[in-house]
Amino acid sequence: MIDNQKNKYKWEFIFLGANIDAVETASKFGVDEDRAVNYHADSEGTKLNYEVVSDLIVNMRMENKVEKNWKQRIEEDYEKRGKKTNKANL
Repeated sequence: MIDNQKNKYKWEFIFLGANIDAVETASKFGVDEDRAVNYHADSEGTKLNYEVVSDLIVNMRMENKVEKNWKQRIEEDYEKRGKKTNKANL
C-alpha cells in the first residue's frame, strides 16, 4: 500500500521509532531508510520530534521535497543522550 501511494500519488512517508530499530521496522512497511529515525520516547525527544516534523511539513508544503538532513537534529539527540531511553523519564 505504501509503495502504491508513493508511486501513484507521490506521497512521502516518514517513520519515527522509539524503543525499536526504526530503520529495520520502516523497511518492512516500505518506508525508505532515509525517511526513518530513532528517537527517545521521553518529553524531550517527543518535543523535538514535533518541532522537526513541523519544520519538515512546512518545507514540503513550500518546496514539495524532503531535505536530506531533515532528521539530523533527532539523530544528534538520540546519539548524544544514548541509544537507550531511561524509562523513568517517560
